Amino acid sequence: MSSLNSLGKYAILIITGILIATLLMNLILTRDTIVPPHIEPQTAAFSLPAVIYSFPFEDFTITFTSQIDPTVYFGAKAADKETIIRGNISDDIWLPRTYTAMVNDPAQDVFFTQLIDTFRSIRDKEHLNDDEYLELMTVMVQSIPYESISQNPPKFPIETYVDKSGDCDDKSLFLAGLLSREGYNVSLLSFSTESHMAVGVVCPGGEYKQTGYAFIETTNLSFVGVPTNHLRDGVVLLSNPLIIRVGNGTKIYGSCNESQYLDSFYDLSEKKVDELTGQIEALKSEMDGYYAQRDVQNYNQRVPTYNRFLQMRLRYAELHNYILDHQYDRKGTYVYVKGNLPDKGEVISLDPGN
Repeated sequence: MSSLNSLGKYAILIITGILIATLLMNLILTRDTIVPPHIEPQTAAFSLPAVIYSFPFEDFTITFTSQIDPTVYFGAKAADKETIIRGNISDDIWLPRTYTAMVNDPAQDVFFTQLIDTFRSIRDKEHLNDDEYLELMTVMVQSIPYESISQNPPKFPIETYVDKSGDCDDKSLFLAGLLSREGYNVSLLSFSTESHMAVGVVCPGGEYKQTGYAFIETTNLSFVGVPTNHLRDGVVLLSNPLIIRVGNGTKIYGSCNESQYLDSFYDLSEKKVDELTGQIEALKSEMDGYYAQRDVQNYNQRVPTYNRFLQMRLRYAELHNYILDHQYDRKGTYVYVKGNLPDKGEVISLDPGN
C-alpha cells in the first residue's frame, strides 16, 4: 500500500513538472521576441576566386585583391534573411536589431579585419587624413554596381563585397560596417516611406534634417555630406529617416563645408550656363542686325562682350562637368574649382570659408 502511495506522489510530481515546463514554454513563446538573420558557415566544396577591386580615388587608382572564406560567404548566401518576430514589436525596434545584427555578425569578423588591413595600408601609403580615409572607404562602396531586385532582402556585407553588386540597404550596411569598425560615429538612415537607405556620419555644419548626421549616399558616387533629393525611380526623398546607430565610434568627418560648396557651385554653374546662353543668343541677334545694316561700329563694339560671354559659358560648363566627373575626389575638385572661377565676385558668397 505504501508503494502505491509513493507511486502516486511521484506521478503528481511528474505531472506538476510537465505543467510547469509547459507553462514556462508558453511564456517564452508568447513573450516579445526578435530573432534576426545570422550566418551559419557552410561547408564549401571549392574555394572562391580572388575578389579584385579597382576604382578611382583622388588623383590615382586603387586596386587590390582579396581571398574570402567560402564557408562564411556561402553561409551568408544560405541564411534566412527574414527576421522572426513574436509579439507586438514596432518597426523602430526590430529593424535596428535586424540591421545591426547583419552588420556585426561575428562570422564576418575575419572578413572585415582583412579588408580594413588593406584600407589601412592604402591610407598609410598615400598619407590620408581621417576625412580622406573615410572618403576612401566610401568611394569603394559607392563604386560597387547598383543592382535592385524586386522582393530582395538585404545582404550581409560579405555578400555585397563578393557579389560586387547591391542596392541601397546592401551597400549602406557594408559601408556602415567598415566605418564603425574604424571608429567613426555613424548611423544607418532608413527611409521606409521611400524604401531607401543611406549612411550618416557626424559632421559639423553638415547635419541632415536634424538627424545629427551628414548624409552619405551609397548607391552612386557623390560627395560626403551632399544629400540625395531624387532617387533612381524619380521618387523624391521627403520623409524623416529612422536613425540606427552602428557601433560606438567617436571620429567625425570635417569637410562638409567643401562638399556643400561644390554642390552649390554645381547648381550655380548650370544656372549660369543657361543665363549666359540667353544673353549670347540675344546679343548675337542684335549683332546680326548690325551686320545686315553694315553698321560696323556698333557690331565691333559688341564683339568683346560676345566673346567674353562665350568664354564664361565655356568655363562654367567645364567646371560643372568637372565636378560631375570627379565625385571620387572632394579635395582635388575643391582646389580645382576655387582656382578656376570665371568670376569670383559672383560666387564667393557660396564659399563657407569666406
